[in-house]
Amino acid sequence: MKSVRLFLLALLLLGVVGCSVNPVTGKRQLNFYSEEDEIALGAQADPAIVAHYGLLDDEQVQDYVKDIGQRMVPVSHRPNLKFHFKVLDDPIVNAFALPGGYVYITRGILAYLDNEAALAGVVGHEIGHVTAQHGVTKMSGQSVLGLGLALGSAVASDIPFIGDIAGTSAQLLFLKYGRDDERQSDELGVQYATALGYDTTQMAEFFHSLDRLSPENGGLPGWMSTHPDPGDRWVTVRELTAKAQQTKAGPFETDRDRYLDRVDGLVFGTNPREGYFSADAFHHPDLHFRFPVPDGWTGQNTRAAVGLFAPESDAVIILGGVDGSSARAAASTWVGREGVKNLGQQDVKMAGDRGVRTQVRITTDEGVLRVVSSFFKRDGTVWVMHGYAAEADFAQHESTFIAVMNGFAEETDPEVLAVRPVRLRIVAAPRNESFTAFAARYPIPEGAMIDSVQGLAILNGVEIDDAVAAGRRIKVLVRTTP
Repeated sequence: MKSVRLFLLALLLLGVVGCSVNPVTGKRQLNFYSEEDEIALGAQADPAIVAHYGLLDDEQVQDYVKDIGQRMVPVSHRPNLKFHFKVLDDPIVNAFALPGGYVYITRGILAYLDNEAALAGVVGHEIGHVTAQHGVTKMSGQSVLGLGLALGSAVASDIPFIGDIAGTSAQLLFLKYGRDDERQSDELGVQYATALGYDTTQMAEFFHSLDRLSPENGGLPGWMSTHPDPGDRWVTVRELTAKAQQTKAGPFETDRDRYLDRVDGLVFGTNPREGYFSADAFHHPDLHFRFPVPDGWTGQNTRAAVGLFAPESDAVIILGGVDGSSARAAASTWVGREGVKNLGQQDVKMAGDRGVRTQVRITTDEGVLRVVSSFFKRDGTVWVMHGYAAEADFAQHESTFIAVMNGFAEETDPEVLAVRPVRLRIVAAPRNESFTAFAARYPIPEGAMIDSVQGLAILNGVEIDDAVAAGRRIKVLVRTTP
């Protein structure tokens, strides 16, 4: 392998392989991917990302973001590339792009933006990562140096739906851009958004709000983890805006009211209707089920699966949907896979539904796994709950696996079934007053992702002692009632 890398490096130094002309700079760059390859990378990763995180179920918001993006493509450096713009139903504050023109905006970042100009700046920034080919040049450099992320392990590929976001999809999603890439994308975002008549000083104000946010928790990386601050971002973006506005006649718009109309009612934070963890259980109100969480174990809930992880990270329990006409058919497919040794199966009940429980041994490049699985059909969907560990660790966790599977039950608690998410509401200030005085009339709901007036101020891009003019529209948080 070392000789192969050295050979590639030698060819690179000779200019034989891996060089192309950057569409933005016009300079030669390290890039092993043709435009056709680049498009294929994005197209391959997109379904897995959508399945894992889910799309926001709001056609108006989806069309709104898509319209801004599609109007921006013709003024970009790659006007003939087909772009795709999607809003993910995830509370993490982020936006990202895949090679080939796939741009994603999260529900979480929409909550913290204050106007359409700021959104346009973020969309333009992500388009800039695509037009400047930051993703594929980063991957090309990793290929030469042998620094691939290797997230698509043999273990992931052997457990259904665990591998959905592994391999190339994860490598693209978790790419961390360099500061030079960020600086260039900031410049391109300003350039593209200004060309459409937006005031990108609002993009700078949003970056200032980002600096005030605490690090996010969750499966999807937050903005700062994938978009490192190139330094003096607020000042630089304002300077770039002043320069860009000299090339185009104004006026330059913020379109704040139109933006606030679109996000009014948006779910803020995690949506408990789609599943949440209590102290000792996982509950899914919409699907009417629950199951216990072992003491000390941590959990993660995504659109594709719910996962529980042992304190020492040596065992996993995961629940998700699988293909199959019945539980028995899905179990038969599972135990019949190549490399899977069937150790036995039995009939079981899961929340009153008939199911099949299997035990298998899987030999992977990284060792031998033991997996106990319960397959069952519920409301027309075939589900499976896997519990797995390395064979050497399986015995100590087997009883926990079985207890969680046997604890899968119909959710009947009226409070759980009636739980509702926190949402944004846009209200007008009734009088001139401080933000603190205004906020005092709108208590933050218990369990909201933010729990202080300071957090609400950041959500609105203001300081707690700022004056609020009468009639100014402000975001507040409410928990909707059944």
